[in-house]
Amino acid sequence: TRDEVEQADPNLDDDVRTWFDPRCDLPKLKVLGPVTVRVAPTGQPTQAASRQPFLSELLAYLATHPAGATTEEIADALGIQPHRVRKHMVALRAWLGTNPRTGRPHIPNSRQTAAAKDRGSAAYQVEGLLMDADLFRRLRVRGEARGTEGLDDLQQALALVTGTPFADLRVKGGAWLADGDRLDQIL
Repeated sequence: TRDEVEQADPNLDDDVRTWFDPRCDLPKLKVLGPVTVRVAPTGQPTQAASRQPFLSELLAYLATHPAGATTEEIADALGIQPHRVRKHMVALRAWLGTNPRTGRPHIPNSRQTAAAKDRGSAAYQVEGLLMDADLFRRLRVRGEARGTEGLDDLQQALALVTGTPFADLRVKGGAWLADGDRLDQIL
């Protein structure tokens, strides 16, 4: 089992190093504590100046929906009108910038995502984002598979936690966390 788990996630150590690298070239999303976003060097921080809490929550929503989300799903989850989703996505796309590893925006056009191809219709998706909850889960799985030798992985996972998951979302935000599996409580 240990070999299978390690082979299934060969990039874990690189992703963890990138997370802790102060010169990280990818955006980072923290949800294991107060929700915060660190944009990459290609991002435009001024795009979120007046609406950072909302855009941070929008990014958290997208990041926790790896199969993508339609305009209607996003509008319903965040309590906004569907015609406003595109405007917010344009701002989020500019805020996060371009993925230097692919040359594509971190938030591609909704018709050009893997989710859109899978669904057969437009769906928004985030690409090239590092998220503490994802790293935590991956480290925990590998740490448990390694048995007593996995203690370092488990300690590294705990080092990612800075407080209550999804804390400090925008005022009246986070209602979408109550739908489905209650990711905030699971984390």
